[in-house]
Amino acid sequence: MAKLNSCFQRLFVFFNLLFAIVGGVIIGLGLLGQFVYNDSTSELENQTKGFLVMYLVGGVTMAMSLLGAYGAHREKRIPLIVFLVACFIGCFGLLRLAVPTAMYRSEMKQIMEAKFREALPLNEASPDVRQFTERIQLNLKCCGLFSYTDWGNNVPDSCLCQGEEDEMKGTCLNIPYRLLFLSEYRMTGHQKMIYKQTCFPILQGYLAKALDILLGVSFAFAALALLGAVMSAVLLAQLRSSTVAVPVVFSVSSHPSKFGFSSHPPKFGFSSHPPKYSELYNEPEKPEK
Repeated sequence: MAKLNSCFQRLFVFFNLLFAIVGGVIIGLGLLGQFVYNDSTSELENQTKGFLVMYLVGGVTMAMSLLGAYGAHREKRIPLIVFLVACFIGCFGLLRLAVPTAMYRSEMKQIMEAKFREALPLNEASPDVRQFTERIQLNLKCCGLFSYTDWGNNVPDSCLCQGEEDEMKGTCLNIPYRLLFLSEYRMTGHQKMIYKQTCFPILQGYLAKALDILLGVSFAFAALALLGAVMSAVLLAQLRSSTVAVPVVFSVSSHPSKFGFSSHPPKFGFSSHPPKYSELYNEPEKPEK
């Protein structure tokens, strides 16, 4: 069996087992996310596609990592070659995703803003868009995407300040009574208190953070995939160098007779030792008595 550097071999196996755990974590996060958002019906199709992508990425990462660990542990060339090719493909795919994202990161704001403005006015938008916006307003304590006037004359309850603590912090804004939808609200004369902060700047900040995380993870995984490819290539080179055949020497051995000729046919064979040579000479003739 071929011999590999034991320390490097163990390091490579550990490297792949660590990646297998990462793949399992990705699958677990997908299952957890699907369980949490299982109650949503309007965006179920889009969420399902996202979860399927997570399952695919996690499954492929785990399978390739286990294959690489098996190839290194059992000193098998074919699994290591498959792992090498998969690492190069993964590295190229991650860079293909990360580089354009980094180049057009500054344009994401305009794209996002144009997409959100297509939903205005919110009071005339589809029920799914209104429900989605109201959930954002309740969680982020904001009102409207770009202004509270995005709701027209029907400002919903989710825009209302929830207590005196919000009012003391200066996060609330007085608006005329006629802009409020029928609901329970906090009154100050003919003015109503809603959140002053709009939602789009908050969402834009979250998008910027998400892009930074995506870019960081993509470049980090691309570097690790390239490292895995290099390590597998080193192992393959060790396997190849350790399995090179020892050169053999073709030797002809013969037993000379009295006059330098053999009475038996020469024996042919393969030997790793150099051939033996015999010196040929003529014996001097004895004088006659």
